Amino acid sequence: MPDEVARKLGRKERERQAHRREILEAAERVFVRKGYHGATVEEIAQEAEFAVGTLYNFFKSKEQMYAEVILKIAEDFLYVFERQVLTRDRPQEAIGALIELRLRYFDDHRGFFRVFFETSPGSRIDPSRALPRDCVGLYDRYVEAVTGIFDQGVKDGSFDTLDPFYLTMCFEGIINAFVAYWSRREPTEPLDVRIEKIKDAFIGRIRVGRAHA
Repeated sequence: MPDEVARKLGRKERERQAHRREILEAAERVFVRKGYHGATVEEIAQEAEFAVGTLYNFFKSKEQMYAEVILKIAEDFLYVFERQVLTRDRPQEAIGALIELRLRYFDDHRGFFRVFFETSPGSRIDPSRALPRDCVGLYDRYVEAVTGIFDQGVKDGSFDTLDPFYLTMCFEGIINAFVAYWSRREPTEPLDVRIEKIKDAFIGRIRVGRAHA
């Protein structure tokens, strides 16, 4: 929970939200170790150091906990995205920051992404299809924001004159392909190297004034 949001809540509600987050973080760790089908509420309770009954005060089922872990990851990502990417003045810098954020965030949650792709048929091709209903609006908001970055870049001459929405979808396809691949195969290069290569491969192809072969 963002600090500024937590400060607006009463003490009891802050404690409740902190416990809820602890349970979700424990659930993510158990899902990573055991997979979705192998994980149990009892194991999650033990990992979180809460009684099983306490977990049911927050979540009605393992299925809900799994969906809420996905939502937590999405909300945390969007919070950082809005502060580290959308605050950039130059579109090229913003897209570079977005590539770095997407890959670093994936690296932080790589084990859970693997479970997500294995559990949700078709998610390796289009992860948005497997998102819980509460995440769909967040994803649409993200796509609209990224499209706005590309639109600004096309208008100010930073990027080639291409449809900003199509640029966003191409960007998503490229990033999602790498994420899906690395979720099942250990990357052979350091994260910083992968980030720079994808920046060169993508931004280098749409940037105005790039060198042509």
